[in-house]
Amino acid sequence: MKNFISEKFRLAGTPLFLFILLLGCVDEVPENGNVPLTLKKLGLEGVRVNEMELKGNSLYAMTSHGLYVRDINAQGNFRLLGFEDQNIEDIVVRSENEILASFRDISISPELDPKLYKTTDGGESWQEIESNFGGGEYPEGLHDFEIHPENSNLIYGTGNRVIAQSEDFGITWETVWGDWQMFSNRLRMAINPLAPDEIWAGGQGAMEDGYLVYLKEETEQQFWNDLVPNPTVVKEIVFDNLNPQTIYVGWEGEIAKTTDKGASWETLIDRHEEAHFFMGIGISQNDPNLVFTGKWIKTDGKQDLELFYSFDQGANWELEKFPGVDYGGVYDMKVKSEPGKERIFVGLDQGGVYEIIMNRN
Repeated sequence: MKNFISEKFRLAGTPLFLFILLLGCVDEVPENGNVPLTLKKLGLEGVRVNEMELKGNSLYAMTSHGLYVRDINAQGNFRLLGFEDQNIEDIVVRSENEILASFRDISISPELDPKLYKTTDGGESWQEIESNFGGGEYPEGLHDFEIHPENSNLIYGTGNRVIAQSEDFGITWETVWGDWQMFSNRLRMAINPLAPDEIWAGGQGAMEDGYLVYLKEETEQQFWNDLVPNPTVVKEIVFDNLNPQTIYVGWEGEIAKTTDKGASWETLIDRHEEAHFFMGIGISQNDPNLVFTGKWIKTDGKQDLELFYSFDQGANWELEKFPGVDYGGVYDMKVKSEPGKERIFVGLDQGGVYEIIMNRN
């Protein structure tokens, strides 16, 4: 099932808009006027935001130029936690002080060995970890971290086509699925928070075939490599807040959803012709019917920032445009729901971090 995305427009030059600009807290008003939406610049302009992590009011940004954090309720900019001008793939935050970071500076050399670092003092100092990730003989980049929602000592990490687990904060790793040193494209994974014994992961195989795998109790239950037209790749996996059987998957070319743990699938947005990568998906914590997503186009040039949102779990979508953002390709998205509003944080390719505020009063 493919859905029509409606686009409506309005002028931004209203007295209210000018008043907000004078307050200095809002950068843009979107073109679509279906719901009140405002855009706020948070910083890190000019860098690629690989991933974000939202822990309470702390927003962590893993970027091509270092690891940063910011209090989303405070004034000011992001604070550097380490690795200035270095590429950070992902982190896992066990506490405010204890963080594990995956580093690989591919800007220096694609062959540079990936490394793992940890801090136990909130970023004041970092220590490199001697890890067997990659199987011990050859190093392999650790691309995606997940901490078990019920056991903070259990961490999962992905390589090219492998899922491994560690119970000693990244020192030793044991494979759960796949194998080391496989020719594949950076595996992405997620743990179902309502069913913590379930892992969903996906990536791209050697023939540019996008694949998705479902594990239960670390045992493969299903494997798909023909859910969407190839070539494609899995970029994001997000779970419904209330229904453990409902999963959203962002691919190159489309957003898909299952409501029965993969027994059947529905295409929510089809953008294969435009080759849109759906790398960020967010769901309201107060209303599971409200879903957000953003896209990235594979280019080094400028592209629009666009927010897709649906009030009926993806059956119908609206599209908001923010034309004042030059580099608007969405690399990641996090949503924080508060009374009367949704706060949507987007990490951009070369565009830094913005907050989109949806008022629902």
